[in-house]
Amino acid sequence: MTVMLSNGVFADTSLMVFTESSPPYHYVENGKVIGEVTDKVRNIIARAGYTAEFKVFPWARAVLNTQRHNRALIFSIARTPERENQYQWIAPVTQFELGILALSARNDISISNWRDLTSYSVATQRGDIAEKWLKELGFKEGQNLIACADIVCSWEELKRGTVDFIIEDPRLVADTAELVGLKVTDVTMHQLIPELSVTAHLAASSTMPPAIVARLRRAANEIGYRP
Repeated sequence: MTVMLSNGVFADTSLMVFTESSPPYHYVENGKVIGEVTDKVRNIIARAGYTAEFKVFPWARAVLNTQRHNRALIFSIARTPERENQYQWIAPVTQFELGILALSARNDISISNWRDLTSYSVATQRGDIAEKWLKELGFKEGQNLIACADIVCSWEELKRGTVDFIIEDPRLVADTAELVGLKVTDVTMHQLIPELSVTAHLAASSTMPPAIVARLRRAANEIGYRP
């Protein structure tokens, strides 16, 4: 959308917003991106006086799309040291507590320390913080790690028995299990991973004009979403 300023100059007030499917936080229903965290992001953008087009992609593609556009936002992205200078951080929008999730029928899985995990196989989303953590432990793609496009793919690998476990947030289990035809009782959360307890943010591309970033930050602060 464009609007005319008092001096006759037209200003573009439209933004692009990229995310991944992660119900109930952000997902597509009847062709529209909705969800608990999506609502927070919409509120920030509207209060700042902008309109936005929301798009759901596999996480790695969402990241790439954000980097390619100078009026792009992305959520819910963990604010890590590696990412600190790659984005302009607007506001925290949710918290992730990730852990080891396996089928309940798998009573052979035993974890005494994180290094034990490498004797099992895992599916995770390409480009996310869990994939990085697993690779640092020694997991190797094509051997004991499958890099999926999205969380539903990871769940499907778990359901088929292709992998021994996945990494998931306990609060998202019920919604995502339903998408692949599983019940909450079909899976067991073995152990949370403190290293993957993170605050997820709404962030802007590194090339977004500073004036837009400032308005978005101010709007988030007014609503109460503070860094």
